[in-house]
Amino acid sequence: MINSSEIFTEAPEKKYLKNVPYEYRKKSGQFFTPMYIADFMTEWVISNESSNTILDPALGLGIFFRSIIKNHPIELEKFKFVGYEIDAKMIAIVKNIFSNVQGINIQILNKDYLIEDWDKKYDGIVCNPPYLKFHDYEPKDILLNIFNARLGMKLSGFTNIYTLFILKSIWRLNTGGRAAYIVPSEFLNSDYGKKVKKYIKKSGTLRFIIVIDFNLGVFEDATTTSSILLFANDKHNEEVEFINVKKIEDFKLIQNYILSYPLTRKKGRVVKIKELDEARKWRIYYQELNGNKYKNLVLFSKYARISRGIATGANNYFMFSESKRMNYGVKMQFLLPCLAKAPYARRHFFTNEDFEQLKKADKPVYLLNATDLTNENLRKYIELGEQKGIHKRYLTSHRTPWYSLENRPPAPILVTVFNRTGLRFVRNEAGVYNLTAYHCVYVNPDIMPRMNLLMAYLITDVAKEIFEDSRREYGDGLMKFEPNDLNNAFVVDLEKIDKEKEEGILKLFYEFREMEINGKNTDKVKNKLNEIFLDIFRK
Repeated sequence: MINSSEIFTEAPEKKYLKNVPYEYRKKSGQFFTPMYIADFMTEWVISNESSNTILDPALGLGIFFRSIIKNHPIELEKFKFVGYEIDAKMIAIVKNIFSNVQGINIQILNKDYLIEDWDKKYDGIVCNPPYLKFHDYEPKDILLNIFNARLGMKLSGFTNIYTLFILKSIWRLNTGGRAAYIVPSEFLNSDYGKKVKKYIKKSGTLRFIIVIDFNLGVFEDATTTSSILLFANDKHNEEVEFINVKKIEDFKLIQNYILSYPLTRKKGRVVKIKELDEARKWRIYYQELNGNKYKNLVLFSKYARISRGIATGANNYFMFSESKRMNYGVKMQFLLPCLAKAPYARRHFFTNEDFEQLKKADKPVYLLNATDLTNENLRKYIELGEQKGIHKRYLTSHRTPWYSLENRPPAPILVTVFNRTGLRFVRNEAGVYNLTAYHCVYVNPDIMPRMNLLMAYLITDVAKEIFEDSRREYGDGLMKFEPNDLNNAFVVDLEKIDKEKEEGILKLFYEFREMEINGKNTDKVKNKLNEIFLDIFRK
């Protein structure tokens, strides 16, 4: 039971976190907004003088409404609050919370905001929407049809649900109204975000993007970046301002500045709305790009094509250790050597000896390749998978037959997907297959004779620094690179390296390889390689 003295603190959220399992909250995309951020967002929304009807499309425990009531108790009778929430557990809790508030005009709807009521307009909209991938949301088909009909948008299956909340809220914002959203920064720099950014740009309602440093964890139990988007459906629709926040105290420093809108526009970087390029990562508007320090850069796609690793849909089922292989009697002809996890290849070279060590340690190093079900033991193992419902999982249910593999031949170079210290490229000397912990780097035929030169560059800090311009940021310093992030990333132009320099680079590269494989410290050799590339390509 939450008492009346606690409802204007984060006590309801803390109690919910304590009593509801993390797995449930993650599956539902539930991450709670801290009160200091709720205060920042709601002040923007209600500073519009005509702000009467206030909507929260994903009510949760109502922290935004509680923030308004806490900070503006005298004006309470002015507001009509409307909240949408699909979680029955939360509905019960939030109704109890607001039953303690005298004089509040509030309507709580146990409905799906994305589907219901497209025609009513609101003076203020404030929201922390659920963070869910499209394939985790039901009903997908209905949602696709609605957004296509209403907004004329054919959405990608990779779209995160939180962006749909933004799109619909722009649609429902009253003339003169304001909206505030706190969402992951991912869509600003992702492929699926292009259509979202295009619509936002066309609407002319975006005024501020507050980008919160990805080392500043905003949400408890969530590894995600955060940004606050502030919208206004008014005539001041020529500019967008990007402001970086490094620490919690910064919110207080920029609060008054934000509320002085539209009088001043100078604290961050101001960009004309018509000049925003939805096809590019919007990181270019709020961060200094490392690539600007270098000359003669070309797209990585000039040298290689990057694809994600093999997605099985059930790694524990499809991967075999030596003991598991023996236990089920699966013959080697139905197994492929495979790297399943990033820690299995910690160096820049993965050799046959490395594979053998994993095998001896009884790690899962074989990938099931069920090509002949006339084999009795193989057939039994497939039947076991069906008994366990493996064939009904999302990925397997979309394959024919469900146990077949994606066409991802071994790549000569692999690259990590997630990291905190920058990309790590691995020369796949053992010629093994790989799961999605690594992306596949398929070197273009014309560059194959110079692959060692390319690899020598890829292990340098110069390469790591330039690639970081294409990263996706998550919380706690975690970075992710999707295949297209790398295909469209910049690298140095190898054609600008003369023969003499190339020979020096290769000599150091072979020395680096020998030392790393033998467990010796490679820092001095790597520094020399780095200095050569800096000498050639630094502006």
